[in-house]
Amino acid sequence: AFEELMATKLRELETLQATLKQQELDEAQKSQTLAESEELMDATKAQLEADEKFFDQTKAACQVKASEWSERTRLRTMELQGVNKAIEILSSPDAMKTFTNATTTFVQLSALTHHHTANQGRNVYKKLSGLARRFHDLSLAELAAKVKAGGHFDKVIISIDTMMEVLRAEEQSDIEH
Repeated sequence: AFEELMATKLRELETLQATLKQQELDEAQKSQTLAESEELMDATKAQLEADEKFFDQTKAACQVKASEWSERTRLRTMELQGVNKAIEILSSPDAMKTFTNATTTFVQLSALTHHHTANQGRNVYKKLSGLARRFHDLSLAELAAKVKAGGHFDKVIISIDTMMEVLRAEEQSDIEH
């Protein structure tokens, strides 16, 4: 009976030792899983922080671009309104009548008057070329060159119309992008 009791107790001891070993193994695996999960969580938090920082920077950049675009659109609209008003004034019946009368009733009184007109042309050329340099505007430079070459007013109107077409095309391009 003692030997049977000892054999039973030895089997129980072996079973308990095997169970203990299994539990220690399970605990080690759980500890490893916990450590890996904590490492993954730390990496995810760091990535989240970097993503939030990037989002904030992108959001700020987008706000700046939106305000720049708004200002650019406003200025373009004002520019187009000004050009349209100029065309309206220059193509009004009163203006056409004035232009027609001016070309049909012009009488040169003396050579001095002609010289004075040439000075005015040079003054217009100087002003236009100065504005072209100041604003780095090739269209104004072209207009100044036409004035210097002694172009007629019709050529100036055609140049303004061409500039309007270019501005409208640029505006449409800006809207599409």
